[in-house]
Amino acid sequence: MKAVYIDDDAISLEMGATILNNIDMISELHTFQTANELIEYISNESIDIAFLDIILEDIDGISLAMEVKRLQPKCKVVFISSSRDFALEAFQVYASGYLVKPIVESEVARLLMNI
Repeated sequence: MKAVYIDDDAISLEMGATILNNIDMISELHTFQTANELIEYISNESIDIAFLDIILEDIDGISLAMEVKRLQPKCKVVFISSSRDFALEAFQVYASGYLVKPIVESEVARLLMNI
């Protein structure tokens, strides 16, 4: 499974990427700190799943999810957030999952097995 992960906080990005890289189902992971970098990448590369921080500096995660789905309609979207407050909004854009930070490898693996 080819995945992308965006988080504008460098420490959270590094911690999340370490966990995601340990998941056997993820064969390739590309990380980004800005939405523009992510959008540019997925405009040219096919991906299977996008892990999106829901609170970003340059765009909100819901809007970014809509752009990801526009560019790659078959891509699964999983939100990663420090808050549970946006879960309902996340599923209104057909998210495949919602994880609360700090993410745990077993939770990510279980989620991926179900999608």
